[in-house]
Amino acid sequence: MLRKCIILLFLMCCSACPMQTGQTSLLAKDNKKIYKSSVCKPKKSFPQMIMIPFFDMATQIVPSCQVYPKYKTSLAMMVFYQHWVYYFGDDDNSVKNMLHNVMVEWGSRKKTIVGAYDIYGVSITSPVIVGLVKSKNMIWVWRGYDYKIANSSLTHELVHLALRAKNGHGDSDHEGTRYKGWTNQHTEMIIKIKNVLLSFNI
Repeated sequence: MLRKCIILLFLMCCSACPMQTGQTSLLAKDNKKIYKSSVCKPKKSFPQMIMIPFFDMATQIVPSCQVYPKYKTSLAMMVFYQHWVYYFGDDDNSVKNMLHNVMVEWGSRKKTIVGAYDIYGVSITSPVIVGLVKSKNMIWVWRGYDYKIANSSLTHELVHLALRAKNGHGDSDHEGTRYKGWTNQHTEMIIKIKNVLLSFNI
């Protein structure tokens, strides 16, 4: 039932934010048996690695079964891609391919790192962070408030990975001028995606 609801919500999202003409399908079908068997097991030790359905090799590492059911993560990624195509296009499928291979590591606690940039490109020393790009296909994301993906930085980190897939770097200073890539449109898109996810109670 949950899976059917997610697919229905995805189709609603597609109608609200259409793909460009000729855009290839995002959904993967080859690993159906693997998706069914890859489930969170509450009685086993954590963290656990779970495959994310509808994406070829995408996985998530979860600290508990509450963070997050795989179909919720899958829907969040679908919504992200639909919005990305609407805003920026993906003619070479580089963002789609990134999503098919992404690994999301969910965290239970925030982290402190040496340095980072805020959304305006201002350097910050020893910031407490809620998300981090670890490699070209891997991100770490704090679970967010109220156990909702919309309140996490998942969309933000996926933008970094998408920019890296497109431009060769993730533009770590965001809307700052040190690196090119991230614009106020990316920030606007993140806000819209979060609102969509909240409307789905995800």
